[in-house]
Amino acid sequence: MFVKTKERAGRTTYYLSIAESGGSSWKAVEYSVCLGETLDLGAARWAEILRHSPEFRSVLLADVLEVMETYVRERGLRLEMLAGLREAVQASKRRKPRRGELSGRREPESQRVETLRLLGLQPGSSHREIEKAFRKAARRLHPDVGGDPAKFRALMDARNFLLGRAERSGENR
Repeated sequence: MFVKTKERAGRTTYYLSIAESGGSSWKAVEYSVCLGETLDLGAARWAEILRHSPEFRSVLLADVLEVMETYVRERGLRLEMLAGLREAVQASKRRKPRRGELSGRREPESQRVETLRLLGLQPGSSHREIEKAFRKAARRLHPDVGGDPAKFRALMDARNFLLGRAERSGENR
């Protein structure tokens, strides 16, 4: 993950980007989300920007904060610019547990929705869409390409849960 800027007509626009190489392919794909003309955003705006982007939906706010702090330090900018992002990270840590989380049990439907969200999908996604989203995320998160093994395991578990459920309910490819 890295920060990229574009300048047009004297204005600077900031982008948060994730680069993904195509495995054995020569292609490299870059996913970006526009942060706007300032990094001094409120907590709600940070959460909204990342939540609405399928590629960034599963990225932890703490990871984004780490990347942004490094960028700000390297450019000699004020660290206070990231107060809203820090607030969003703190809010995500202190949120109330959802129903079923306290006991470690989850209702099957809420687990399915949460698992679909991890893959960046909407409820009602087809078997083919689940496979496509899994492959796309696996290319980015696989440990062989520098991804986090824990996140990749969570991705594998999500795929297995969703595909097992799809096969049990008789959904077709």
